[in-house]
Amino acid sequence: MRRYRTLIKGSASELIWLNRLAQKGWVITKVHGNWYDFKRTNAHYRIFSEYVPNEIATDMATAHDQIFQVLASVPLAVAPVQVVYSGSTRDEVAQTRVEQHNAPLELKIALAMRSHQLNVMNTFFFVGLAFIIIALLITHGAIPNEIQSWIGTIWLTITAVLALRSSHSHRIARQLRQETQNYDGAWRPTMHVFLKPFLSDLDTDKLASLGHWHLVGHGKNVYWYDLETLASDEEVRQSVKKIVPADVTVTVMTSLGLAPIGYF
Repeated sequence: MRRYRTLIKGSASELIWLNRLAQKGWVITKVHGNWYDFKRTNAHYRIFSEYVPNEIATDMATAHDQIFQVLASVPLAVAPVQVVYSGSTRDEVAQTRVEQHNAPLELKIALAMRSHQLNVMNTFFFVGLAFIIIALLITHGAIPNEIQSWIGTIWLTITAVLALRSSHSHRIARQLRQETQNYDGAWRPTMHVFLKPFLSDLDTDKLASLGHWHLVGHGKNVYWYDLETLASDEEVRQSVKKIVPADVTVTVMTSLGLAPIGYF
């Protein structure tokens, strides 16, 4: 049996799905992209998955373990590791509670999967649009309206399905970003932070937890920084006040605001 699923390789949700099928007598045998192959079995398997470095994964595939059997593995493009799927029919193993979660690696997988799905969606949308336009030009609009309607409906439906898959991957990536606090490459609202009077660079290392700081400019005892952050303006203001002299006025404005009059 073969199934298609867009799941984070090695994630808890994938493992729950694999064990649910194993309880029904279908055990994983191969993983290729988003395709999963299963074989029918009468044995009662408990499935496990783990992230393993490539060199160790090779040894695991040839090892003869009386308790665990390597069922499948899939290499990851985002790191030199493989997801190894193993199973056991031992009763004592079936009752074992295992909690394994590698959020940073799962985030890399989710971002790569989202990027791939967005590329597929965009390619299908624009290629399909070009095909429809060319077909109408070649036939001089002679295609019956009913056929045009069917073609348009199919094109938009497939695009919508691809968009939903991308949206699902985006939600997973967003949750993992919040869990890991890793927002590298992600869009975040920009706050404009003005310090006056201020005569030296702000020690942004002490404020790194707020987000990414960028010095825009300075002059007339004023320093202007842009901060990419998910924090509120009040959170930013209070955090900055803790590390600057008491006489420094900290003004925080969103990306829609303008510099206060008289600052420059």
